[in-house]
Amino acid sequence: MSSTTAPSRPRRFFGRLTRPFGERAKDQLGKVEDKVRASVQAELDAVNQSLRARAVQFRPSGIAFLVAIVLTTTAFFLLVVAAVVGLTLAGMDLWLAALFVAAVLLLAASAAAWWGRHHLPAAAGSIIVPMPMVTHPAPELVHPWAD
Repeated sequence: MSSTTAPSRPRRFFGRLTRPFGERAKDQLGKVEDKVRASVQAELDAVNQSLRARAVQFRPSGIAFLVAIVLTTTAFFLLVVAAVVGLTLAGMDLWLAALFVAAVLLLAASAAAWWGRHHLPAAAGSIIVPMPMVTHPAPELVHPWAD
């Protein structure tokens, strides 16, 4: 008995030749991708380590400035309370002394805002920044279609 086999699918000639190259290229691209990923990660780690080292160096100064801000704010509020109590002891009612000190503080804040506003640079006060006019060394050109 003879068995007839169905003709197998024809193999593509170039497919057989290029398959190993494609797999090798895929492997090489994967290696390049891994190297790039490792390089970027190494840079990010170096920057992170540098920033952490700088943060450790600046931490005591930052804490000192924070403490100074808190103490200054507390001292300012105590001075305001002392002003109110002093005016009360001088013969003013408590509510009137508090109102007077608040009014003085608001006037001082308004004066500081006014002074700051008038000492802004010219370009900072407006949204549109004027550009200097640039003169071209060539004479003005006339368009050929202009009447």
